[in-house]
Amino acid sequence: MEANSFATSVGAGRVLAQQLRYGGPLDYPTMSPMDGTATQEAFLTCPMVYAVITDMNVFGKADAEYDPYNQHPQTYPMNAPTLPAFVPLTLGKMKVKVECHISTGFVTMKSTWHVNCIRSQASCDCLLALPMDNQGTVSSVEIDMGNDRLYTTTVVPTEEAASYGARGSPDAEVSDPGAYNPKLYRLNIPQVEGGTKLEVKVTWFQSMTFDNGMYSLRVPLVFPQEILPLETQLVSIIKVKCAINTGTNDYVVVGAFGNSMEEAEREPGKVKLKKDGDDWKNQDFIASYKVWSDGIFPNLIYQDGEPEELDSRGSFCLSISPPDPNKIKVFQRAVVFLLDRSGSMYGKPIEDARQALFFALDSLKPEDSFNIVAFDHELTLFSSQMERATPNAIGWAREWAMTNCTARGGTDILGPLQQAFNFLENFPWAVPYVFLITDGAVSDEQNICLAMQSRIAALGVRSPRISTFGIGFYCNFYFLKMLAVIGRGMSDVAFTSDKIRKQMERMLVAAATPVLTNLGLAGLPDGCEVYPFPIADLFCGNPLIVSGKFHGEFPKSIVVTGLLPDQSTWQLEIPSRKDSKFPLNKIFARQQLDLLTGQAWLYGDMNRQQEAVNLSLATGLPCQYTRVIGFETTRGQYDEFQNERKQGKKTNINKFTAGKVAAIVLVAGLVIGFGSVAATLANSAVEETAEEAAGGLLEEGGGEVAEEDCCCGDLCGSLFSCISELLDF
Repeated sequence: MEANSFATSVGAGRVLAQQLRYGGPLDYPTMSPMDGTATQEAFLTCPMVYAVITDMNVFGKADAEYDPYNQHPQTYPMNAPTLPAFVPLTLGKMKVKVECHISTGFVTMKSTWHVNCIRSQASCDCLLALPMDNQGTVSSVEIDMGNDRLYTTTVVPTEEAASYGARGSPDAEVSDPGAYNPKLYRLNIPQVEGGTKLEVKVTWFQSMTFDNGMYSLRVPLVFPQEILPLETQLVSIIKVKCAINTGTNDYVVVGAFGNSMEEAEREPGKVKLKKDGDDWKNQDFIASYKVWSDGIFPNLIYQDGEPEELDSRGSFCLSISPPDPNKIKVFQRAVVFLLDRSGSMYGKPIEDARQALFFALDSLKPEDSFNIVAFDHELTLFSSQMERATPNAIGWAREWAMTNCTARGGTDILGPLQQAFNFLENFPWAVPYVFLITDGAVSDEQNICLAMQSRIAALGVRSPRISTFGIGFYCNFYFLKMLAVIGRGMSDVAFTSDKIRKQMERMLVAAATPVLTNLGLAGLPDGCEVYPFPIADLFCGNPLIVSGKFHGEFPKSIVVTGLLPDQSTWQLEIPSRKDSKFPLNKIFARQQLDLLTGQAWLYGDMNRQQEAVNLSLATGLPCQYTRVIGFETTRGQYDEFQNERKQGKKTNINKFTAGKVAAIVLVAGLVIGFGSVAATLANSAVEETAEEAAGGLLEEGGGEVAEEDCCCGDLCGSLFSCISELLDF
């Protein structure tokens, strides 16, 4: 399927929506050209629900009867849009609840959508499409379809998903690099009748962005005109509430919201706000609060475990807020940039990586030192030794990169890492850093991690930090994550080429000003698990969050130590504070899931794998070893299902399914995978994978469909067969 097929179907749906809304001829809306990398964002600026029109006989006003034999067809001009068409449903109302807890946002959206574009007694599939920002992950969906029909999702272990008879292997989506799409959640809703009012409830987690001393969270809420009822003001159908909990006892300084928000409640470390006034601008909702202050401020909270939970251990969180960089002294740095120039980086990816490299060079201070290693299956060095970051040296480095950082050859990662460590072993007056930028997966990734772990252990506290940046779907996210954890660095990934430069520059800014290194914790309970471990450095551009699990009683205080820029030791005893209002088990679930999965992958640890499965099931966040399935049920069956889940019982989803079509589906595109060595060896380009992801929106919207008998006649069979063709390769 072409990369712009989703855009084409949305465009066709707009044409039909315009005709139904205003009557008269079908005029195509003006749409600017777009490539595959921008398809999702160009069309999705808020949560949407579409009617998927695959047969024009079902399209029409809900008060018009269905005409299966086309005896009284509607008249359309010759330029009627090509099907399938995604016709946006009309939004009745929307309530958005935003909760910001330390560095994680939780968003619950309740909305009503009217299926007023399908004739009475006819039905079609609908598509829920939700644009996600900054590593957002949907944890639950409930859709009330009327007539005691409820569609919902749940997380199950991979082998259990396979047992429900989903067509094809549950691993099929992960092996396809284009399947994972972190920017767009989509769910197919089967056979919704014309005139139905859909009640949709979606909950998702989202990492907050840290920039210029502020944590912020963005929720896409720019509504296209065609989904709003005629002559209806946006302010009358949308309600927004926001709660900010910083995890401290300090006064909360909130940032600008864009729309007016009224403060409803305030206490130390917390503030609640609600929509204020009779006006609401059609723009994204942004919540933010200030973190920077005059010094380093740690805060420690904990919660006791719950005996009835699958994991009955207690939870704790240590957050360390960095100071304003203009008010403190920072470390000198010695930095080696490792830039992948293999053939798969051809085009925009290598150009954006070069521009981000230039940005990093310009951010170096004259007292810093640097070098550059360009690599494919061979190494090319900017210099045989570390160079001071003088204006002349920066200029020479730019010229060298333009000539030597061009896409070619294969991928070898261990050689560049070893070379970087050779450069950085003798810099006692500076913090040594390695920045690895790659789009590939290689066959010896576990050995690379273990080799670097051994070398770091041998070097001790003076070992270089390793930060990693992955590009595209073929790189192994968990390899790069574990390499960064071992190296006490940062890790990020850009899945499409248009995101490379911005995300790389953000990570480089975050790591530009280290203020506390070689952190250690003393006084934690025996057997305590800490995430991440070893603990990363504290940067002015990146607050440090350490979470963990413990048995027994949590101590009244712990001691945090670290090294300051003047090489003196920083030490502080931090009192612990019990806080039952925090959803600690969920706030850092994504961080813990990624680390558990990475450890299971690296060490072949089945216990870690099972821990990841348990955490995934408890939080509703999918991981590499679980899958999300969707199924239709009734309200009574759903309540029974929820009760069994809360009691920790092993449940058979088939017991709770109801409905006429596709009782159980496997929701695709939610698992990142372990990269593709084969694609790396073949030098498959990053831009190709971006197009595959954009083009795969239709194929993956409803996942793999379980084989179920259909009892609603030829109409249902033909419609679902058609949409299934769109949802499958």
